Amino acid sequence: MLFHFALQSVRSRPRSWLVGLLAASMAALLTLGLSLVGSIYDGTRLSMIESGAGHLQVYNANSAEGPQMSLGPGGAPEMVPLPDYARTRELLLGVDGVRDVVPLEVGTGRVFRGNYLDEKLAAVRDVARAPASAEKDARLGRMADDLRRALERVARDSRRRDEAFSQSAGSAEDARALEQALAPSFWARFVAEPLPVLEFLENRVAKQVGEGESMYLDYVGTDLGGFAKAFGRFELVSGELPPRGTRGLLLGQAVYERSFKLPMAVRLDELKRERERGATFAGDERLGTQVERSLAEIPDLLSRLDVERATALRAALEAVLGQPGELEPLLEKFWVLDDGNFDARFQAFYGTLAPHLPLYRVRPGDTLVLKGTLDNDPGVAVKVWGTYRFRGLGGDGSQANGASLLDLATVRHLSGRMTREQMEEAKQLLAAVGMDSKEEAPSFDTFSPPRMLDVEPAAPTEDAPAPTFARASLPPTFDAADLEDGIFHAALVLTPDADSDAVAERIQQLAQSKGVPLATADWREVGGFVTGMVGMTQVLLVALGGMMGLFVLGVSAGTLLLLARERVGEVGTLRAVGMQRRDVFFGLMLEGLVLGAVGSLLGHGLGAALLWGLGADGIAVRDEALQFFLGGAVLRPELAAWHAAVVGVGVTLVVLVATWIPAWRGSAVTPAVAMRLREMDG
Repeated sequence: MLFHFALQSVRSRPRSWLVGLLAASMAALLTLGLSLVGSIYDGTRLSMIESGAGHLQVYNANSAEGPQMSLGPGGAPEMVPLPDYARTRELLLGVDGVRDVVPLEVGTGRVFRGNYLDEKLAAVRDVARAPASAEKDARLGRMADDLRRALERVARDSRRRDEAFSQSAGSAEDARALEQALAPSFWARFVAEPLPVLEFLENRVAKQVGEGESMYLDYVGTDLGGFAKAFGRFELVSGELPPRGTRGLLLGQAVYERSFKLPMAVRLDELKRERERGATFAGDERLGTQVERSLAEIPDLLSRLDVERATALRAALEAVLGQPGELEPLLEKFWVLDDGNFDARFQAFYGTLAPHLPLYRVRPGDTLVLKGTLDNDPGVAVKVWGTYRFRGLGGDGSQANGASLLDLATVRHLSGRMTREQMEEAKQLLAAVGMDSKEEAPSFDTFSPPRMLDVEPAAPTEDAPAPTFARASLPPTFDAADLEDGIFHAALVLTPDADSDAVAERIQQLAQSKGVPLATADWREVGGFVTGMVGMTQVLLVALGGMMGLFVLGVSAGTLLLLARERVGEVGTLRAVGMQRRDVFFGLMLEGLVLGAVGSLLGHGLGAALLWGLGADGIAVRDEALQFFLGGAVLRPELAAWHAAVVGVGVTLVVLVATWIPAWRGSAVTPAVAMRLREMDG
């Protein structure tokens, strides 16, 4: 009877439908929000798992901190190596559901780029090392003339500095080195022995131009071949994988394009992306700012070009622009971009000009010197074998493609930890001099070789020997067995049907039964700021739901109070014929229940229809940075059964709370008062 009464009341009072409409709107928005947040959660989880984190990570339970795949300001976590990694790996592979185990160590290093004179010297050195030929001699002659002109500019700048500032002993030595480099006898020696001359210029002259620049490089130390095999989205973009047991570096494609590419080319790529999003030079001043920054960098680019590249670039620009001229004015004219010429200039840059430019500061096959984050950290030369990315997880702006992969032997050297062989040798040396090697484990700091051997005569002369630099070097290969007692954590890749929670429980049982201190962490625990971003979306959804709930609560309560005032006479009649106050209260609450339930069902259906209409074939995600958080280039929002339950219960509860005060006040009116108020209204 009460339910029938509630239905009749709702049908006869269209103004109460406003409450249902508010409930439907709230339900539709919450449905869309839950689906989006769920897609972000699932997409980020998938991206983290498939980009190196694995389904689980295992580490030593005695570690003060757990593993992190994205380091924060505090640096690498304080961890203890896994006990006997080879045995631990064998045990883990025997756990039901574990498909692969990949060793990991995350860190940050520094890469240095020389000044423009360093780059000119490197170009000359490449030619000097080529087989003897008439063409080689001709090229060396042209490049030597260009190098001599560059040194004359360095000498002029040095004289201006000496005039402005007082000379130190070091400045006097630098001046003598420059004088020697400009002497005719020096260049006569260059023709006969170019490599020693280039070494002198590197060590004594190039430093006078400046220190160059450095950049930070995030890396993941791992077994490069095993990593590529374990993670199916791994894709080699250029170069090749190093052979097993060979040291090497694979640069992430994103960091390669952003940090190792010619800056004006990076800006040109960004301009193209902005135009594809609809921006124009006429309507967006940011595009003009990018062009101005590239124009300002033309002098620096010209200083880095050797004579052969400069000549070829000038000819290419004359062909593109259709007019002769000097190189710098031609470059400036080329970089005057607008909406009419951008597409043609973009094609010309990569098709005609790029072959004559130092487009990338390093290419596969080159060698980089990596250092730790501290100034006194030892540097180590490592070969760049290629670049890679994770297929479908974004491009140059993706978090997944920002880290580089580095062999574990080089990582250990950068962190200052010794191999097993080095540790034994160090202990023997300590024992030989009577020191107790058990008190503190030796490290590279204990036996660090000097990085520079500087021979200084008592009275410096022009014939004084140049400093001899001892480059920190490691053999190109290593024995994997030497690394097995220094693995900090490992990623576990599970079989498709495995449940990560169940596998983690089995690993804990294994660790207890074998007496091995193992602990596990899932992607949320190792995700760092990525996990924080996902958590932020969930907090925002809760906040949005709370604000909508308060709005619906306030408006619905006000509307129902007005309706309750209009129904005083009806309530009095019902009370007069014998209906109890409790029955009236529950009848009014049932009206709220009907409005909330029907509204939430309609709203959820509307939200589901919108999702189906928008995402039947998937929603293209063009922003490469978002592709990581959405699990790929196509967003396919999905609805779960619990979404409907949460939306239905939540919205209905809000409407019921809004109904409670009007129902309480409406049912509290006595029959006599209700009849009197009805007569007054009449």
